[in-house]
Amino acid sequence: MSPKKKTKAKLDKTISTKKWFLISFVILLSGFLIYYFVFRNSEPKFVKEGEVKFLKAVDKSLVKQIDVEVVTGIEEQKQGLMHRSQMEENNGMLFVYPNQSRLSFWMKNTLIPLDIIFIDSKGVIDTIYRKTTPHSETSLPARRNVQFVLEVNGGFSDRFGIKEGDLIEYQIISKN
Repeated sequence: MSPKKKTKAKLDKTISTKKWFLISFVILLSGFLIYYFVFRNSEPKFVKEGEVKFLKAVDKSLVKQIDVEVVTGIEEQKQGLMHRSQMEENNGMLFVYPNQSRLSFWMKNTLIPLDIIFIDSKGVIDTIYRKTTPHSETSLPARRNVQFVLEVNGGFSDRFGIKEGDLIEYQIISKN
C-alpha cells in the first residue's frame, strides 16, 4: 500500500472514530435530556379536592380561604408533601383521620418548609409548627388529640395572623 493510501486509510479511520464518538455523545445527551425534562418533573402535582377556610376565634370572621388536596388513606398519609419542590401560596394538604388521636408529623423527604397545623374534631387549631425544617426527622407532635392536620407553605400562618385557638372549616369537593 502506498504511503498516500495509508494516510487516507488512517484519516478515514480517524473520521469514523470521531463520528462514533459524536453519535455516542448525541445519544447520551438525548437520554439525559429526556430524563431531565420528563422523569425529573414527575413529582406529584396539586389536585384540588377541597377548600379550607381560616376563621378568627373571636368573631369567626374569615381570614383566608385556600384550596387543598385531601388525604385520607394510609399510603397518601405516608406520602404527604414529600418530594414536592414547590406549592402555591393558596394551596395546602388536609389530612383527615377517622377519629381524634395523638398525631405527630416529621419532614423527612419534604423539600419545602411548611407550617404544620394540628386541628381538633371541632375545627379548633391546637398546635402550629411554623416554618419547619426540610428533611428533618424531628417528631412534631400535637399537644392534644386531634383529627386533622393541615400543611401549608412555611410562613403562611404568620403572613395571615393565624394562631392556635383560631378555627377552620373545610369542605371536600371531590376525592378521586
